[in-house]
Amino acid sequence: MKPASFSSHWIFLAYLVLTFYCLGAAVMNEFVEYQSWADLGPYLSAADFAAWHLATAQHIMPFLTVPTVLLSGVLVLLCWQRPPAVPRPALWLALACHAVFWASTVFVQWPLEGALSEGQFSSDLMTRLLRTDWLRKVLLLVEAPLAVFMAHRVLHAASAVPGRDLAWR
Repeated sequence: MKPASFSSHWIFLAYLVLTFYCLGAAVMNEFVEYQSWADLGPYLSAADFAAWHLATAQHIMPFLTVPTVLLSGVLVLLCWQRPPAVPRPALWLALACHAVFWASTVFVQWPLEGALSEGQFSSDLMTRLLRTDWLRKVLLLVEAPLAVFMAHRVLHAASAVPGRDLAWR
């Protein structure tokens, strides 16, 4: 087994951190933002809801959207700088999760959120947003144990090399 490069370990570490950060942020977004829209939306006028949606949605960009884009980029980079202990099929499965995640985001979530931004709030629209968003969360929930599996493989390989400590140099 060829030794992993310094950069592949740091890329993998970034992948692990971003995977669990994005999973937590997505779940938090569901239970804080989306649920507050669903709970308070019926009590606001269309114009007030649209203004509120736009005001709160802009805060998602730095805390969820940007890290999710970074996670996808790091995952692609990891395909080129893969630690040898990480199985290629695991990376392909993670990439498939990201492809479906972004397809759902672009073709389902963004149009629904766009309608909300235009003041088209309805219980049906919120129900569709909440239900379809769970597809993205399930994909993250599939990827999280996959990331743990890959981390286990990397750490096991690192500890099996004689004379090498677990520090990622």
